Amino acid sequence: MAKEGKKPIGKIVLGVIVVLVVAGVVGSMGGNSSDSSTGEAAKPAEQTQQVEEQKEAQEPYTVSDEAGDTSNQFAYKITGTLTNNTDKEQSYIQIEYVLYDADGNQVGTALANTNHLKAGGTWKFEAMSTVSPDQVASWERSDVSGF
Repeated sequence: MAKEGKKPIGKIVLGVIVVLVVAGVVGSMGGNSSDSSTGEAAKPAEQTQQVEEQKEAQEPYTVSDEAGDTSNQFAYKITGTLTNNTDKEQSYIQIEYVLYDADGNQVGTALANTNHLKAGGTWKFEAMSTVSPDQVASWERSDVSGF
């Protein structure tokens, strides 16, 4: 007699669990067709692209036309143009390069700085070093900073 009383309770519990699982599955679908899931998957990619475009647009400085100059036999220099992409005048801006010899060893640095670069302004810089041009095989920009 005790066993017969437990069977209906087990079936009721099992029925409730099945109903809850089905309700959870239907609720997680949101009642929309599978087309909406494709649209949802596309939204994060679009948002990621927009964020990346904003980051590029928010770079405070843009450097262009960089070139090594060997015209001075005693000092290697790097020339280029820096643009202030901020909406404020920058009191001080500095650009730095690391210089390497043919074996990839660092042989020096080149540095340029300026004051009071207006918002949207451009600066034609000459980053100077004390390394002779015959020692420099390559270089890379190491930092652009300002305030």
